[in-house]
Amino acid sequence: KKAGWGRIDAFADWDHDGLSYTEELFTHETDPRDSDSDNDGMPDGWEVDNNLDPLSDDASNDPDNDGLTNGEEYNWNTDPHNNDTDDDGWSDYEEIYTYDTDPLDPDTDDDGLYDGHEEDWYGTDPFDPDTDDDGLTDGDEIVEGTDPTDADTDGDGMPDGWEVDIFYLDPTDPSDANDDYDDDGLTNLEEYQHNTDPHDSDTDDDEIPDGWEVNHGLNPNDPTDANGELDNDDLSNYQEYNHGTDPNDCDTDDDDLFDGVEVYTYDTDPLDSDTDDDGLTDGAEEYTHETDPLDNDSDNDGLSDGEEVNTYNTDPLDSDTDDDGLYDGTEVNTYGSDPLDSDTDDDGLTDGEEVVEGTDPTDADTDGDGMPDGWEVDHGFNPTYSGDASGDSDGDGLTNLEEYQHNTDPYDSDTDNDGLSDGYEVDHGWDPKDPNDPGSPGVFP
Repeated sequence: KKAGWGRIDAFADWDHDGLSYTEELFTHETDPRDSDSDNDGMPDGWEVDNNLDPLSDDASNDPDNDGLTNGEEYNWNTDPHNNDTDDDGWSDYEEIYTYDTDPLDPDTDDDGLYDGHEEDWYGTDPFDPDTDDDGLTDGDEIVEGTDPTDADTDGDGMPDGWEVDIFYLDPTDPSDANDDYDDDGLTNLEEYQHNTDPHDSDTDDDEIPDGWEVNHGLNPNDPTDANGELDNDDLSNYQEYNHGTDPNDCDTDDDDLFDGVEVYTYDTDPLDSDTDDDGLTDGAEEYTHETDPLDNDSDNDGLSDGEEVNTYNTDPLDSDTDDDGLYDGTEVNTYGSDPLDSDTDDDGLTDGEEVVEGTDPTDADTDGDGMPDGWEVDHGFNPTYSGDASGDSDGDGLTNLEEYQHNTDPYDSDTDNDGLSDGYEVDHGWDPKDPNDPGSPGVFP
């Protein structure tokens, strides 16, 4: 570059070797028109900057004894007087010809560790920032105290990087694999295996805990499956979770009612096959017996529906199966009578009438006078008073008991109207009920 006609710019670098015109002429005595005055392959400026002789062919010299000639150092832009230009623990020669790392970059893979330290100290790969592919750079592993060559330093099944960078667990503590930090039913190890968040009980925010989803075959990372339905019971997976039912079983309690039907139609418990604890499954109540699965005694007779069906064979929808005036439960629990027999003791009184009369419906002769309760009541006697058995209400010579025994009318002295009193006929061996015995009325032998 000219400053004017016939004048030279003393600070120009005519040969582009890094030295100005005046530096070449007056300081280093190099040729300002030749970038490599000594023709050794290294520009004059580079030699000056690196304390070499630009006037002597010293390209083959190795002043730093690193195995690289000055010419090679120039080609690699390394320092010919420093055998480890980037101070990473490896000589420039080793970086170039042995390890193929960058002799100008102490950390070729930018993982926070010097190249030389990676190979010599830690056994890591200076070209791979995460030698063990665990999600932590080799440098971070050293800081964390983990092994950069072992993806799972504590052997707990969870990679070091997953433990540290993502969820703040301890990569040197194997016991945290069994913890459940978010109380969702999954251990931290299971959270890793299912790619869920160990600090969020509901990773996909579908209002169903991760553990419940995993245990029932749902995807804890898919919020849409909350509205899905696996078992076609008219409950969504979310509703199954809320009701505690199994989304893979349409009838969780095996009572022959679909879970959805129990919840929305009958209001029964889909987790309890016998909601009212009466001994009948909810399905049997609805479909077989037509009883109320929410009322253990549908007919309010004092017997549970199950007792009526399974034990007494009574009608669970009829409080008085035998129509004797007593509830089935009252018969069984109070009087011990048969709820299927209106006259348990066959005394001629229904069990209900016996209760009204104060007699025992299980004893045909409550007062033990030899006359059945029903016969006494029908003939105006007291079935609870034994003394009336010895009376003779019609004065025919037969006691009331004998009248019963002979089936005569205790209020008619001549039951067969043959002119002979009942007692007289009996005393003579005749039939007081047959007017022709012993012959025509009024005719005596």
